[in-house]
Amino acid sequence: MTRDRQETLEGLATLLAEAWLTGGKLDLPASQDRPKDRAEAYFVQDRMAALIGEPVSGWKAGATSENMRKRDGHDDIVPGRAFASRFFIGSHHAIPESLVFGACIEPEFAFRIDEAIPVRPEAWSAREIAARVTAHIAIELIGSRYRTDMPPADVNTLMTIADNGNGVGLIIGDAIADPNAVDFHRHAIALSVDGGTPARNSPPDIRCSPLDALVDVANHLSARGIALDEGSYVTTGSATETVPVIGGTKAVADFGRLGRIVLEFSRLPQEQADRRESA
Repeated sequence: MTRDRQETLEGLATLLAEAWLTGGKLDLPASQDRPKDRAEAYFVQDRMAALIGEPVSGWKAGATSENMRKRDGHDDIVPGRAFASRFFIGSHHAIPESLVFGACIEPEFAFRIDEAIPVRPEAWSAREIAARVTAHIAIELIGSRYRTDMPPADVNTLMTIADNGNGVGLIIGDAIADPNAVDFHRHAIALSVDGGTPARNSPPDIRCSPLDALVDVANHLSARGIALDEGSYVTTGSATETVPVIGGTKAVADFGRLGRIVLEFSRLPQEQADRRESA
């Protein structure tokens, strides 16, 4: 990578980190200022994380099934970090809207890493990884740092990777006692806001196999020289349509017999909301 190219990508990483920290929004960069390939996109994401400077509590993964990738215009999984200040464990949380302004809510299935998954040259298998993890219900909060809701399809994957995979926050709920007894492709989840109509569940062919998605994440990160540490978490892709975070409301993700997660969002003062919208 040339010095000029590195400086361009460093500049994008700086803007994305500032937007993540402040809740601001960016215009989509000009074509010459965007990552040209996945290596450049990961460079931006890694620099963004370094500039944010927070401990990493885990990882989120998008585009975790073939049909999800086809639907959303991605060519492979889209990873991102979960930072400590927007990471929550437990079934009921009060979250300031200012912390997650403009985000959307996605019920998902996640895993706790009980035994570290280190970097190694050979690929990890599902059997090996299953013995090292515990499954959980979860919610991911997602949101773009760009003013457009989603970059154009031809730049979607690279710009999303650069923007921390559109990750905002992560909530880990109850452990799943017997994941082998759960049909993750069809398990019903009722996500509602203030008791309204639940969001539609993702079709079975769109949902991923959570363990397979975790294996993909572990091997992807290993190839980049990144281990999954003991005590960290990985979430594996949305199981319903998303709903927006709205201050002053209560969102409930009911996973049936697996448990539920309740999020109460305090309202952002109007003056601060106006500044965020115009940023």
